[in-house]
Amino acid sequence: MIEAAPYLTWEYCDDPEIQYLKCPAPTPMRNHMPEWFKKLKGKRDEVTFAEQQTIRNCLGFRGLANIGHTIPLPEDLDGYDTHFSRGRLQPSMVDGTIFGKKGESYVDKSLHLYRIKLLCYPWRAKMTKGWRLLILPYLLDWNNDWNEFAGTVEPNYDVQHGRQIGSSLKWTTPIDTQYNYYNLETVIAYKRSLPKLEKGTLTFCAVPLFDPELLDKQTKGVYNVNMD
Repeated sequence: MIEAAPYLTWEYCDDPEIQYLKCPAPTPMRNHMPEWFKKLKGKRDEVTFAEQQTIRNCLGFRGLANIGHTIPLPEDLDGYDTHFSRGRLQPSMVDGTIFGKKGESYVDKSLHLYRIKLLCYPWRAKMTKGWRLLILPYLLDWNNDWNEFAGTVEPNYDVQHGRQIGSSLKWTTPIDTQYNYYNLETVIAYKRSLPKLEKGTLTFCAVPLFDPELLDKQTKGVYNVNMD
C-alpha cells in the first residue's frame, strides 16, 4: 500500500497468479521523462533567435510531467495471452477507426492491422469521494505503432465478494465502501507487424481527476454503486 496523495492510495494485488510479473508500483510521470527530452538542449545556437527555443522551454509540455502516474510495461507484449495481457477485446469493436482496419500486407488479409489487449496491472487506486481516475496515453512521447485508449470508469462499478472490482485478478484486501476504487487496467492497440512491444515501454498515464458533480451525488447518497 502506497499513499501517493491525501486523496490517493495505491493498493497491490496479492493474487498468486500475477506475482511472477514483479510489477513495480505506479510512480509520478516526472520520473519517466523520455530519453530524447533528456538529451535535448534548451536552446539551439545555430539558428536565429526566434527559432532558438526548443520544447524543453514549452511550459505546457513541461507541465505534463507534474500530473499523473505511470508504470513501464512489466513484460513484453508478443501476441500471446498472459495473466497480465489478455485479448478479450476485438478490433471489430472499433470498426470505422484506424484500429479496425484490415492488414493489406498479410497473407491472411482477414487479419486486422492492430491487436487490441486489456492490460491488467496488479494495482488499484483507492480514492476519496469525488475523485476519478482518468487513463490517458503516455503524454510525453508519441509512437506510430501503438496507442493506449483514453477512458475512465465509474467508481466501484462491479464489486465482487467485498474485495475486488470487475477484475480477473483475485483480491484479498477488502474494499472500504467510504472510498472510490479503480482497477489500474488499460486497453492498448499495437500493430500486428510488431514482433513485440518491449518490456519497459511507457504506454499510459493515470491522472487523478476531481469531479464536483460526483462528490455532490456521493455526499447526498444518490449515487448508486453495485456493492454486494
